[in-house]
Amino acid sequence: MTEKGKSQAAENVKPLRDLFHFDHFSEFYKLYVPISILVGLVCGLAMVAFQLFIDGMIFLFSGIPLFIAPLIGGLFSGVLIYFGVREIEGSGISKAIELTHDIGELHPRTAITKIIATSVSIGSGNPVGREGPAVLIGAAIANTIGKKMGYCDVPTLRVFTMMGSAACTAGIYKAPLGGALFASEAPYKRDARMGYFVPTILAAITSYLVFTIIMGIQPLLPIENGFVLTFEVVPLIIAMGVVCGAVAILFSVSLMATRNFFKIKLPNWADPIVGALFACGVIFVTGLFLDPHLTVAGMGYDVIGFISTTTIPISALLVLLFGKLFTTSFVVAGRVSGGVLASSLFVGAMLGAIFGEIFFPHQVIAFMIMGMGGLLAANTNTPIATTILILEISHSFDLLIPLAICICVSYLVGGGTSLYEGQKVARSDEAPNYYAPITSPPYPDLGKSIETSNPADCDSKKSEISSQEEKSNPFRE
Repeated sequence: MTEKGKSQAAENVKPLRDLFHFDHFSEFYKLYVPISILVGLVCGLAMVAFQLFIDGMIFLFSGIPLFIAPLIGGLFSGVLIYFGVREIEGSGISKAIELTHDIGELHPRTAITKIIATSVSIGSGNPVGREGPAVLIGAAIANTIGKKMGYCDVPTLRVFTMMGSAACTAGIYKAPLGGALFASEAPYKRDARMGYFVPTILAAITSYLVFTIIMGIQPLLPIENGFVLTFEVVPLIIAMGVVCGAVAILFSVSLMATRNFFKIKLPNWADPIVGALFACGVIFVTGLFLDPHLTVAGMGYDVIGFISTTTIPISALLVLLFGKLFTTSFVVAGRVSGGVLASSLFVGAMLGAIFGEIFFPHQVIAFMIMGMGGLLAANTNTPIATTILILEISHSFDLLIPLAICICVSYLVGGGTSLYEGQKVARSDEAPNYYAPITSPPYPDLGKSIETSNPADCDSKKSEISSQEEKSNPFRE
């Protein structure tokens, strides 16, 4: 080779140091990795306390008839709302989503009050779940940790909120990957925020490990199935997805219509009392037609487990399906503290059991799992997260393809209807610095904007940064 050729070849050689990007990720390593682990530890312990509170409340209310006890939970929520503890209202996911989009005031007591109020609601038999409140509890914990450590700008707090929501979802569901994906996907109907998936999954895994080490590693729904996918079953799975999407629309319309009625007709503090009273009526009426093992009260995981082990008449499954749908609409629209994810899983399981018993009686459990996924995905607009979440909570990994088919169809049929009022359609209206970048402080002209020595300065600093963020948004009106 000539000297000229050697010189040109040397110029084209890429230095090995160019393979490394430690400078590029320096902020990421220094801030988000340690804090994600800290958030995961605290959230995991919080979910352990949450579960123990729920277990204690279930034992405390066990001697009261199921058609009376929910009213006590409704009264408790009503009293808290009357005295201004508004953060306990409803599921909590909508509030957490709103905080992701617009970081407002989040009272430091939120995590504690939400744990107590939701534990009373679930323990008293209200048809609500713990997963929705867990999202808000995680957001509150991470938000508080961020401010205590001196990070108060809006873009960084958005990342903290996402990490906390993922961590608590992963712990209470025992689903680290699904929890991280849910926190990334839930703020949008047709989009997701994946840029901070690594710190989010680190927080989720840490919380999951803390929770399972203390509470046990068994899945949330340990039900077995031996489903084998064949081409003949695919049309039935698609039909299942269509029905799941339609029922999800009914669920959303029922809940939102009831909420609108309560807003117009009742004062805020009376909503949970009236909602719980209506639920008690439905629980009493459905109880007249159902086996004692079957009820629409409570979270319903034990009922799902019972149905997976025995054959239930389709008429009873229909009573359970619509009974759960309407009782949940009453109590959640009535601001009783508790989530709708457990009820979505319950209604989907009943729908899948009906489908299975009619068309595929030897694979009822598989259709129950697909029904849970289909309804949850359409209710929450989280098809990717729901696919992984259902696999993790049931350990039914052989259902990946049929579950994905059912979820995609139901998500499309649902057409963007949602149980969460705060969801955006997509990220198209977000400014470039909507979430904090990982390479450098987001607003150099404000100095060291992601750090301040005094957490008390957060409010004024946050206001200044929000103003700049609004000016930098090219999509603002």
